[in-house]
Amino acid sequence: DDARSIPTIIALLLFFSTVWEPIDKALSYAMTVHSRKCEFEADEFSANLGMSQKLQSGLCKIHLENLGAMCPDPWYSTYHYSHPPLVERLSAMMRLDKKTK
Repeated sequence: DDARSIPTIIALLLFFSTVWEPIDKALSYAMTVHSRKCEFEADEFSANLGMSQKLQSGLCKIHLENLGAMCPDPWYSTYHYSHPPLVERLSAMMRLDKKTK
């Protein structure tokens, strides 16, 4: 009886992993989009406090220290990166700086 239940368990695991994979990808993408949105909101908050220039300088220093990609592929970064690329963040902060001046 135990020998017959093992293939059933394996089949169920394969079935559920196959069914769960697209759901997992969709949830992962949704969480990435939310995280990126929160990062832009945090950048806007710092700009509203008048700390935009210091944040830009700090982000550049961290980015250079970590040897991150300056301009990653937009499609790849949208799906895989929880934080927006440096160039996107800096341009968004520069637009905010122009609005406030």
